[in-house]
Parts: sequence; C-alpha cells; structure tokens
Amino acid sequence: MSKWTYSIFITYLLLGIYVLVVASKIPYIGISVDTTSDQLVMTEFYYPNWAQQNNIEKGDLLLTIDGKSVSSNQLDSYVRCAKELTFMKPNGDVHAVSIKHKDIPEEFYLQIIFPLFYFVLSFGVANYLWRRNKDNPLTSLLTLFLLTCSLAYVSTGASVRGNLIGSLVIATGIILCIVLFIHFLQFYFRYQRIEWPYINTKWLYVTLLFIPCSEFIINVNSDFGTKAALINLGMFAALVLYAIYILLTSYIRTKLEKIRLITIAFITPFLPFLLFFVIPVLLGQNPILHAEVAALFLLFIPFSFIFIQVNERLFDIEYQLSRLRYYSTLAFFSALLLTTGITILLIDKLSIVKITSVFILVFLVIIASFYIKEQLDFKYRKIIFSSTGNYVHNLYAAVNRMGKAKNQQELLDQFKYEITEKLGTTAFTITTITEDAPVTCDEVNIGNHLLLHDTGEEKIMLIIKHVLQKEELLWLELLALYVSMFIDNLKLIEDLVCEIKLMKDHNDTQLPWLDKLLWNIIEKEKSILAQELHDTILQEQLHLARELDVLASSPIIKKEKVLNIREQLLNASKDLREYCENLSPPLLDTFGLQIALKKLMQKVKIRADFLLKAHIERVQFKDVTLHLVVYRLVQELLNNAIKHAGATEVSLKLLAIDRGFILQYDDNGIGCNIEGLMQSSASMGINGIRERVRAFNGDITITSNLNEGMHIFIQIQEDVDSDD
Repeated sequence: MSKWTYSIFITYLLLGIYVLVVASKIPYIGISVDTTSDQLVMTEFYYPNWAQQNNIEKGDLLLTIDGKSVSSNQLDSYVRCAKELTFMKPNGDVHAVSIKHKDIPEEFYLQIIFPLFYFVLSFGVANYLWRRNKDNPLTSLLTLFLLTCSLAYVSTGASVRGNLIGSLVIATGIILCIVLFIHFLQFYFRYQRIEWPYINTKWLYVTLLFIPCSEFIINVNSDFGTKAALINLGMFAALVLYAIYILLTSYIRTKLEKIRLITIAFITPFLPFLLFFVIPVLLGQNPILHAEVAALFLLFIPFSFIFIQVNERLFDIEYQLSRLRYYSTLAFFSALLLTTGITILLIDKLSIVKITSVFILVFLVIIASFYIKEQLDFKYRKIIFSSTGNYVHNLYAAVNRMGKAKNQQELLDQFKYEITEKLGTTAFTITTITEDAPVTCDEVNIGNHLLLHDTGEEKIMLIIKHVLQKEELLWLELLALYVSMFIDNLKLIEDLVCEIKLMKDHNDTQLPWLDKLLWNIIEKEKSILAQELHDTILQEQLHLARELDVLASSPIIKKEKVLNIREQLLNASKDLREYCENLSPPLLDTFGLQIALKKLMQKVKIRADFLLKAHIERVQFKDVTLHLVVYRLVQELLNNAIKHAGATEVSLKLLAIDRGFILQYDDNGIGCNIEGLMQSSASMGINGIRERVRAFNGDITITSNLNEGMHIFIQIQEDVDSDD
C-alpha cells in the first residue's frame, strides 16, 4: 500500500473508534424539556417505551443529571444523554433512574451494535478489495465510497450526543459519499467506453466547502445550526436524486444490464432513507422513521455494491448475483428457524426489537460463514475452483471478440481490454522488443512475462505485475496463444493487401492466384448445389411419379388425367436433371473430358440453328481442375453462339499441346465491334470466358467485325508448380 492509502485507513480507524467510544460511554435518552420557567418540565420522549417502564411521564420535573443539578439556563430544551436521572412527580415524589445501554434496546442496537458491525465489516471488505485491485481507480473510488458511508453511519451516535467531531463527520460524510459515487460512475462510464454527458464530478466537490463555512457561521450565530442541518440534508437529497437521474437516463440510453443492477444497488439503500427521513424533515414534517432506523437501509451498501467487485474481477455481475442469491436464501431460512427457536424459549424476555436484531445478526453471520467456507474450500480443497465464474466460457467469448479486430493495434487494444475486464487490473504492459530497442533489466525482473509473437526481428511481450492464480494464468496463456495466431493471420492478410495494392499501382488488374481461388470456390459451390438438388427435389419428383403409377391403376380415377400429370412430372424431372448436369457434369468425372464434351455437343445440336463442326483431341492435365476449365469454356462459347452469334456455321477445335491446350472457336455470324463489346448483352459471357482464361495464366485473343463473324483463340499451359 502507498502512504496515502495507509493514511486513509488509519484515519478511518481512528475516527470510527472515536465516535463509537463516544456513543458507548453514555446512553442516549433524548428527552425534550420546557425551559420557559425556572423548573425543567419533561414534555417529549425519544424512547417512550423506556420512559413508561421507568415511570417517567410528561409533566415530571427534571432535577439532576448524573448527580448534578441543572437549571433552565443550562439546557437547550433537550437532554441528549445521561447515566442517571433524578425527577419529581407532580405529587412531590422524587425518583432516581440509573440508565444503561441494555435498558434501551433500540438505542443499544441502532447506535452501537449495528454501527460497530458495519464499521468492522466495511473496514474488512475495503481492505480486502484494495489489496486485490489496488491498481484500479474504480476500486479506489468504490473503497472510499464504502468507508465514507460507514463513517457517516457510525458517527450517528456521537452526533446525536452533541459531539462536535461526530457532527462534522456525519455532515461531511453524507455529502462526500454521494459525490464519490457519482465520481465512480464517471470513471466507470469511461471504463465501459460510454459517453458521459453529465456534469464533471470535480465541480460537485465544491459542495463540501459548505461544511466548514456553516460551522464558522454557527460559532458566530448559534441559531443558524438548524438551518445549516436542513441545507446539508437538502444537498444530500439533491445529490441522491441527481445520481438516480444519471443511472436511469444512462440505462435508458445504453440498456446495459450492469447499469441496471448498479441502479438497483444504489436505490435500495439510499431511497428509503431519503423518503422516510430526509424529505419529511425538509418539508417540516415529523419523519416517518427515526434517523437511525431509516439509516438501517445503508447496511445494504456492502451487500449491494461490494459483491459486484468481490474476488478477482470488477463487475462479474452474473456470477456474484447468483452466488449472493443462493447464500442469502440458505441464510434466510436458517436464521428464521434459529430465531423462531430462540423466541419460543425466551418468549417472555424478548421484545420485537430484540427478536428482529437477533434475526438480522444470525442472518449476517451465516452469510459471512458461507463466504469464509468458500475461501477455505478454494485454499484447501484439491479441485479446480473458480471464484470468478466460468473461465472457459469467457475464453471463447474473448476469442470471438478479438477475432473481429481489423489490424494488429486493434487486436492488442482488445487484448488489453479483456485482461482488464477479466482480471480486474491495469498493472501490465505490452512491449515490442527489437534489436534497436531491447528490453531493460528492470522490465525483465518485474512480474510475469508472456511472449505474444516472435518474428525473429521483433518480439511482442506481455509483462504483467499482478499476482495471478493458477486459473487466471492458464486463461491468460491460452488467450495469448490465440493472440499470436491472430497476429500471424493479420500479417498474412496485410501482405496480400500490399500485393494487391502494388499490382494496382502498376496498372496490372490481373491477379491469377486470386481469380483461380475464386473460380475454384464457385465451382465447388455449384457441385454442392447440384448434389443437393439431385438428392432432394429430383428424388421427391420421382417418388410422386411412382405414386401416380399406383393411382393410374385404380379404376375410380381417370387414367388419362393421371397419366398426363405423370408425364409432366417426368418432364420436370428431366429438366431438373439437365440443370444438375450443367452445374456439375457427371460424365466429366465418370468418363472423362472427351465423352463429356461430345454429350454437350449433342445437346447443343438439338437446340441450335447452326451447323456445328467440332474437332476434339484427347488432352491430359496434372491439375484436374483444367478438365473442368475446358468444359466450361466450351459450354460458354456454345451458349454464346446460340444466344448472340446469329451464325449458320460454328467451328470448334480443341488441340493438345505440351502441358496445355488450344481452344479455337470460329463462326460466320453477325460479329461485333470489339470496342463496343463491353456495352452489349453478350459482354457478360465473353467476360466470363476471359476471366476464366486469365485465372489460369492463359492467353485469349478475340477477333471480330460486323457481319464477319467472331474468332476466338485460347491457349492455356499448365503451371508445373501450381497447387490444386
């Protein structure tokens, strides 16, 4: 811990112990007296049940306090605390009452026991959180918020007894805790990369200047004390409502589950105190609940805010919520059974306040026991125990998020975010080590090191100073492995992009390797589609045809109609089969290129209006995809001739050459202007042929003039070093 951290905790301890000692030394009784006459007449009682038990009634005269006589000019119409009272009844009887804390259970529990419990719990949780996440500013603000709330709460007893330090602490604390919470929200929004359209928190700290100013005015004019208290409560109410406004509007804007839960966690402890005590006092009405009773809701703060940061990671909401619900349910029923048993045994000796206090105490002790047991299990049981949820699921989610990175810097930024989000620490750096910028000795000797990427010339290394548990280290190592693979892939993509840009700069639009890849992908997709159509639609139609055969044999149904339907289905099946063959020629794989081309030409001769002359030589290639290339080129040339050529004669020659082939096409059709070819409807077919040839490093020459036909010469030689 740093020096200022020690100072904060020591100050908290000293102030907390001081105000608790002040509250425990003398019982608080809260008796209002009438000081308008020479005699002190008791008029109101803060604890009417205690007064009734001790036979103290309105109209009784107060004689002495702690053995000392008092007069009307010595009191400000209110007796705050005392260990012994002497009073006189209207009939002249004098009574003496010795007062102990246990005689007023409400005072004992609400001003001493609960504040003491809250004080110890807050200190323990704050110390635990700080040690686990000391490098996170969010943890610092949340810890200060918790300590400030605790000090304000435990100072209640000293403040109502008129202690100056207690009054200053509670007056400052109720304002400062809300300002710290809003400051925490501002940092949290920045942490979650959410816009902060609200007032900068630094201006809210100015409100704290009211406390010393009001004390100075009170010393000059004591009548200002009541107004100062009301102004202080008014600022508290305004800040609470402002914090609720921030949470509600930000949740409506972002719809984030975490903000919704923080909103509930803030409203639960503060809104009841605001509604049941602060607002009625500000409106000049009697509070619905006394201050210390309404402040009981502040006990929810450790269980509302701390569970979202307990253990290793900031805001592991879902896991912490489910665990708290589970432990609370078990603790509630267990505490209910124990309290019921105690009540049955001591039914005549326990009041409702005592029974409620016992239930709350048992409930909190059981929950604390569950958490202690959890830590002992984690430390001593020989099983894999994750206190921060499912690491495997988080790893998959993190890899999925990092996989969307578009460059190395974006990937490393996302990697940093994942570490901060899961491990709850910012005590790490990502360093690039080169020959010109070697790592220093200080960096080597500090923390854990993970090599993210190594190209020989440079190394990217993660240096983390945070102490890691086994599960965290394993999670980080696996995530670093994925980062290394992502960097390799990103560098490959960047190299390909650079190659494309380089070719573009040289005005070279040919990318053979890319065209070949795309062409192979397209052909593969066509083959898959053909197989799917063959196995689904075609088979279904054949089944329908067989069903109609059965119906046709029935004497009830008209056979001619049924046979007509059957014929239509068979024709549709025939058309579908031809479609499948065009997508993926079955003869090409079964009988070879020559047979497949002959079958194709037979179909063309049936459809075409021209005379087709073909000469097909036997060609062989090491790259089997070239057989399909030849088939598609021939298919496209003949389809183009049928649709656009307007020829009476078409000649097609396939000639074998060394490691390749020549495909020559000639027709006597209408021809075209080559310059205007790209603007015509036939351009798509010609462009498809041209792209196929270029994809395999081939040459294509197109010669044509109007009314002089078209002549196409294609030559492709197989690249010996090419891969399939």
